Amino acid sequence: MNFVGFQQNIKIPEGHQLVVVEEEIKSSLERIQLFSLLSEPQEISRWFIHVNSLQSKQGGKVKFVNEAGSTSEAICTTYESGKEISLLSSEFGNYSAKVVGRKDFSVKIAFQILTDQPVEAKKKLEIFVANLRGLISS
Repeated sequence: MNFVGFQQNIKIPEGHQLVVVEEEIKSSLERIQLFSLLSEPQEISRWFIHVNSLQSKQGGKVKFVNEAGSTSEAICTTYESGKEISLLSSEFGNYSAKVVGRKDFSVKIAFQILTDQPVEAKKKLEIFVANLRGLISS
């Protein structure tokens, strides 16, 4: 079971752990190409979850296909075109990504999820990051 939310003080339920996977990936791609991979449904689906639709605005709804094959929803919590996006779901936790740099660009990506299956969650999140790395590394 996974938990996500915006509480000021988070009390971690017994048997749960916060799993964090973060990485900065350097790329030879242009900013627009990188941000497209992080924020466009068709592009996100190449490395992360299969996204059916994404309202690219703070508070926008994201519809995606979960591991069981049914449609789930996430919320877009941050969106700054060409720069940053964050999504929140009980299925994958908090996903955030930023395109940084002026001439040479890189992506700072982070996942956080509170779960009672930390080993499995970490493996899954690391696979997402590895998939993205394979598409953008210089």
